[in-house]
Amino acid sequence: MKNFVRSTLAALMVGSAGAAFAADLPVYKAPPPAPPVFTWTGLYGGVNIGYAFGDSTRETGGLGYLSAAGLAAAPFGSAWSVDQNLHGVAGGGQLGYNYQFNPWLVLGVEADIQATDAVSHSNTAVGIVDGAGPHILTMNSTKNVDWFGTVRGRVGLTLPSMPNLMAYGTGGFAYGQVINNVGFADNFLATAGISAIGHGYYDNTKVGWTAGGGVEWSPSAFPSWSLKAEYLYVDLGTTTANSVPLNALPGFGTGGPLFAAAHSSPTRFHTVRAGVNWHFDPFAAIAPSTAGGALPSIKGPPPPAVFVDSYQPFQVRLKIAGVMPLAGHGTVFDSGAGHPLLGSIGRQTDLTTLNGVIAGASTNTSKSIIPMLDAAYYLTKNWAIEAICCVTPHHIQGTGTISSDFARAWLFPPSVMAQYHFTNFGAVQPYLGVGVNFTTFWNTRVNNDTWSIPFTPGAPLAGTGGVLSTFQYATVTPSWGPVGQVGVDYMLNEHWGINVDFKYVGLHPTVHSTVVAFSPAVPAVGAIFIPVKVSLPINPIVVSAGLTYRFGGSLLSPLF
Repeated sequence: MKNFVRSTLAALMVGSAGAAFAADLPVYKAPPPAPPVFTWTGLYGGVNIGYAFGDSTRETGGLGYLSAAGLAAAPFGSAWSVDQNLHGVAGGGQLGYNYQFNPWLVLGVEADIQATDAVSHSNTAVGIVDGAGPHILTMNSTKNVDWFGTVRGRVGLTLPSMPNLMAYGTGGFAYGQVINNVGFADNFLATAGISAIGHGYYDNTKVGWTAGGGVEWSPSAFPSWSLKAEYLYVDLGTTTANSVPLNALPGFGTGGPLFAAAHSSPTRFHTVRAGVNWHFDPFAAIAPSTAGGALPSIKGPPPPAVFVDSYQPFQVRLKIAGVMPLAGHGTVFDSGAGHPLLGSIGRQTDLTTLNGVIAGASTNTSKSIIPMLDAAYYLTKNWAIEAICCVTPHHIQGTGTISSDFARAWLFPPSVMAQYHFTNFGAVQPYLGVGVNFTTFWNTRVNNDTWSIPFTPGAPLAGTGGVLSTFQYATVTPSWGPVGQVGVDYMLNEHWGINVDFKYVGLHPTVHSTVVAFSPAVPAVGAIFIPVKVSLPINPIVVSAGLTYRFGGSLLSPLF
């Protein structure tokens, strides 16, 4: 018994001493995790604003005559060259991907699209004396760049001591919409008040190249954002506008030569701009959670994935779409009005039928590739409302007896869709949609292409050959139509996915235009103005592909 008491007291004394010693020991905490290493690797998107200017581009051209057979008649006038000053504000957005190979080298690719009001004006006059007496030949030119874009590679350099600052060079492919509107005149000094006039027009998408460089900086406090300053030189090649003769050359009589001119203008300009980018990497590995202090187990097989429903109702998509009008052809109607003495030029040329349809004339529209933005709100996990927005240019083309690329218009075609999403296929999530589209048209411009119409036998001017015609102006009415949709999202993780989508849009607007015609053989008839109406079935198929982002996460539940 005494031994038991002694042993118990000894144990208590040792335990008390150990506790007192432990209380005096310092408390050690695990070191905080190292901050993440900054990297430029990943996707990014952003906006920019800047200025476009070009001060030394040369425009060249020549004025002269064409014979009745369409051949150049000597002397072929005079040539000129004149400086051009292109300038205007440019702004838009960019999307790209960087990959950082080591602490100092970053390679990437970037695409951007810019809207701009860049415009240039130039004019010149040259004097000559020939068999028709003294002339002053004049030209005035207005050129616009409505929009442009680039697809470029980037090579960036960083310093290990400043990893969030990058200087880069860039270059690649450029494209843009160039409109060149030129007026020509041959003023005869020997006969005051008499002149021959002409008009040239070019409106099309040009392609070329671009090169430049810039700097980009990501603030340490906001590593997902960056600011950039950038310079680009853009060369979209040369446009040529040939004159449309608006009257016969005075003093040469019936069958004499027509006034003619040509104008060439390179489109080259500089841009300086500033921008902001948001960086994200949908393919980055996600670190395991240590919430509550529990470390992940390193023994045994990994636990099965646990489905977490993080559903939230908002979703956006950024896509590239191809717009392909179906092979429908529009009907062209002659109003019946025309020359005060001759009446309808359509009936004079035997083109217009009794119901006003111009026989053999039809229209269609061009294809285009455009950026597209979708935003969706999920009413339930299956039903959603989606708004679709884009802006697209199209050419309106005449075929048959009015064969010409006669006008160009910008379209704003927003659609609202009701969608049903199938959520029982895991990462593959198809959907169906129906909705309505409203398309409005603006900035419609005619191209002044010309075509020849012979007079029908028995018409008052049948013996004079025919008329040359061109569209003077055009307007397009807004259009409502149904939309059908089928698509699929393939989700890479709970937020990011790849989308493919097909739509049919019922789009059938009406074009109101005026055709101006004149007879080269009978200049005394003067200009003949013909109001026309064009039924324009566009009805496009829209095929798009791009990225999906779901703010709360997608339903990556097990199959069924």
